[in-house]
Amino acid sequence: MEYLCIIILSIIMILVTIIVFKINMKQIIAISKNEKLNEIAEKYPSNTEICKKILKILKNEGVKIEKTENSDTTLYIAITNKISIANNQTNFTRIQTMAHECLHSIQPRRLLIFNFIYTNIYLIFYAVSLILIVFKIANEKHQVIFLLAIFLILSFLYYVVRIYLENDAMFKAKYLAKEYMESENISDKDEIYEVIQGYEQANSLSIKTTNVQFFVQILIKVIIFSLLALIF
Repeated sequence: MEYLCIIILSIIMILVTIIVFKINMKQIIAISKNEKLNEIAEKYPSNTEICKKILKILKNEGVKIEKTENSDTTLYIAITNKISIANNQTNFTRIQTMAHECLHSIQPRRLLIFNFIYTNIYLIFYAVSLILIVFKIANEKHQVIFLLAIFLILSFLYYVVRIYLENDAMFKAKYLAKEYMESENISDKDEIYEVIQGYEQANSLSIKTTNVQFFVQILIKVIIFSLLALIF
C-alpha cells in the first residue's frame, strides 16, 4: 500500500509540475524552426569553427573538439576536457549551443569532476537497488524504504549540482553568442538583434524545461523503484 501511495503521489507531482510551469515542447520546437533566423545562422562557419572561436574568446583553447557525425547532441565531457559536437548546421540555436558547452569548460574544474563521478555513483546505486529488489535480496519492507530514502537524499545533491551547472551555462550563453557574432562581422546589428531575441524567447522556455526535466526524471526513477518493490 505504501508503494502504491508513493507511485500515485509521484505521478501527481509530475503532472502538477508540468502544468504549473506550462511546459510545452511544441513551442520550443516551433521556435527552433524559425526560417529567417536559421538563414542568418547558416552564414556562420561550421560548429567546429564556431566552437574554436568561442573558446579563444574565453581564453580556454586547450579543450579538445570532436565532431560526431551520427549525433544530434553537443556536450562537454569534463573528464576528458572535450566538446563533442553534433552534426547540426541549420538551426539558429547552434551558435548559442556552442557557447553553452564552451562555458561548461570554464566552470570550476573540481565541481565538474565531482559531478561526473557523483552522477555515475548515483546511477550505479540506483541500478544496484533495483537489482536487490528484483532478486529479492532486499525483501523486507524496511530495507526497501531504507534504499529509497538513501536514493532520495542522493537525488537532492544530484539535482542541485546539475541544475547549478546547467543554469549557469544557459544564463550566460546568450551573451557569449552575441559577443561571438559581433566579432565575426558576418551579420549586421539588426540581424544579431533578431537572433538574440530568438535566443531570449527560446531560453525563457528551455531553462524552465531543463529544470523541470531533471526533477521529473528523478520522480520517474522513484515510480520505477516503487513499482518493482510492489511487484516483487
